[in-house]
Amino acid sequence: MVKHQRRTRRVGLGLGFALLLGSPLLAQSVVPYVEVGLGRKQGDFGTPTLSTLWLGYVTAGTGTARWDASLTVPYLSLSREGGGYSSRDWGLGDLVARGAYRFLPETEAGWSLDGLGAIKAATANEARGLGTGRTDFGGFLALHQQLGLFRWTLSGGWIQGSSTLPSTTSVELTSGAAVVGLRGALTLDQNRWALSFEARGPAWQGAPGARELSLEVLHTFSPAWGLKAAFTVGLNDGGARQGASLALIHLFP
Repeated sequence: MVKHQRRTRRVGLGLGFALLLGSPLLAQSVVPYVEVGLGRKQGDFGTPTLSTLWLGYVTAGTGTARWDASLTVPYLSLSREGGGYSSRDWGLGDLVARGAYRFLPETEAGWSLDGLGAIKAATANEARGLGTGRTDFGGFLALHQQLGLFRWTLSGGWIQGSSTLPSTTSVELTSGAAVVGLRGALTLDQNRWALSFEARGPAWQGAPGARELSLEVLHTFSPAWGLKAAFTVGLNDGGARQGASLALIHLFP
């Protein structure tokens, strides 16, 4: 049973790390916003057990052209099957608070630099495999360059776990993990297409770090409404093999 819990926690932890990188800074004056989404990730992590994670979440935040802050509240449904084992659990996931600040506004050459910080609180049920049972902190830098309709982003940072281990099943967690990513985005009329690669260090001792390729499409219906779809493919056993999400975004100008 412990082994199954360890495997499934990798799914929830990886998804929590992805949320740390959040949405880009807003390009307006102070604007509150709400994002409501549904996502699914699935993978076996090289084991006989297939884990399927459904995620529903609400993100509430506010931002300007210089800073952005938000809180994400997720709800998880996790099923596991294979190797003579089957289970399903659901409940509140780990809350994620995020803040971002634009240290370098866009220059004439199109360069800009953002700093991001995040805290993942241990609100998920560890016994059900929905979380790790500890609080994680993350710090990141994102360097952008705007080239006409194209925007390139190189990001990197570190996620540090709290030093207190909540139970004997968590001692195999690594103390932290590096995160690096490369993203290219193209904006055409009301649509933004983005392709990104992300590599994360291992969350568990002896486990590989995740390598993921993602495609994101954002369509804006109006200055106040947008629809975002994302598709992810895992390139190794460090993360989920496949994932998809759909979110509705509303700004309150």
